[in-house]
Amino acid sequence: MKSIVKLLFIGFMLFSVSANAQSYVFKVLANKGDNSYKSGGSEWSPLKTGQSLNSGDELKLSDEAYIGLMHNTGKTLEVKTAGTHSVSSLASSLKNKNSSVASKYADFVINKMTDSGDGSDYRKSLGATGAVDRALASGATINIMAHSSTDIINSEVVIRWNKPQQEGEVEDLTYELIFSNLFDDVIKTAETGKTSYMLNMAEEPFASLDNKFVKVKVTVKGNDLTSDEYAITTKPEDESYELKKTLAELRGEVEESTALDNIVLAAFYEEHDLLLDALTAYERAINIAPDVEMYQQAYTDFLIRNNFSK
Repeated sequence: MKSIVKLLFIGFMLFSVSANAQSYVFKVLANKGDNSYKSGGSEWSPLKTGQSLNSGDELKLSDEAYIGLMHNTGKTLEVKTAGTHSVSSLASSLKNKNSSVASKYADFVINKMTDSGDGSDYRKSLGATGAVDRALASGATINIMAHSSTDIINSEVVIRWNKPQQEGEVEDLTYELIFSNLFDDVIKTAETGKTSYMLNMAEEPFASLDNKFVKVKVTVKGNDLTSDEYAITTKPEDESYELKKTLAELRGEVEESTALDNIVLAAFYEEHDLLLDALTAYERAINIAPDVEMYQQAYTDFLIRNNFSK
């Protein structure tokens, strides 16, 4: 009899541990506004990023608020409507399909998004202030936010660089991008007043490159200042087949129209060392939800993590 009781007790404990391990329904990844939550009959408490939400909990959103949630299956949900929402109803609103691929990146996103690092404002990291100074400072440099040789898997990627340190009166700078092929022949030049450029490898003259390989450097027009040369290669089909297959599954589970799902895609790209694709996904997330500080911080952390913020 004692043995039976002991076995029942052990079984109960194992069940309890398993149940607790899966007890949360959502994790809070991003939180903007004066939002709160309550469990059962408790009082309303301030909602915090990284917090677990369980079945039976309720959320209260303030006006113009935003909450980004990650379900325990890896699915994401953005809540923007002011008022009270039950966690169970939010969970039931998710699409009824398996999200096995997205769930693989849930822990990565949760860990990175809820890390309480002291990174600075991402706009400062990008040098994206509106004003610049007239004369180039001594030792000023241009650094493209990429490794010297980078693979990509998507046709469109953002090329971004820092704004060089300046001295003197305020003046706008014009940048020139010089693209060349494997044999150092210049195939295209482009000018911009921004510190970024959208490269589309599906457009000419890049689409005609047999090896899908291009080199790029950035100069300041009218100044003797240039970046190093950076090589960008579209990953060959024979090397990217399985990767693209997994990416297609992931895209079937997330919606690229939402900021949070672009963060999930960025995690996928970063894990596979597709850093320009990841940078592009982070920038899309920020463009969709520019006032959500957590996404800006996640981008800053990505730049620091990969030694792009110099």
